[in-house]
Amino acid sequence: MVVNVAVARLGRIAPIALLIAAAYDVVLVVAGFVAPVYQSSVYTTASPSGAVTRGSNTLVGENGWGAVLVLLVPLLLTIIVGSALWLQSRGAAVVAFAWTITMLLALLNLLAMLSVGVFFLPVTAALVVACATCRSRRGRQHVTARSAVAN
Repeated sequence: MVVNVAVARLGRIAPIALLIAAAYDVVLVVAGFVAPVYQSSVYTTASPSGAVTRGSNTLVGENGWGAVLVLLVPLLLTIIVGSALWLQSRGAAVVAFAWTITMLLALLNLLAMLSVGVFFLPVTAALVVACATCRSRRGRQHVTARSAVAN
């Protein structure tokens, strides 16, 4: 039932792209807590063997809770874009707003490319696909009118 409503409002591809973006965002946040991204090596010169102690740390472990906020930005923007596309029947300005939010995420990708920006690229790509393939209300009416004439 919910799937049929989403397909009717957004088309077939846009809901899938939004779902992929949201799922990837959730995985990204979880990975911030569990995936080791920092490695360290400590060389002990006091011992004759020159022992090396190796360690690793997660993004959140190394950078604190501020890293969680950064990782939540794409999820928040995905929710905003999805809501805007869901409300597209209220006018073209809402879809333009969704495109603007998507382009702001692309700008964030560019600015943060040397750190976490590269991890946000799949989310940005999914949002671009969602915005580009979202059926407009006028397009649905045009298709419906065309199919009614064909019958």
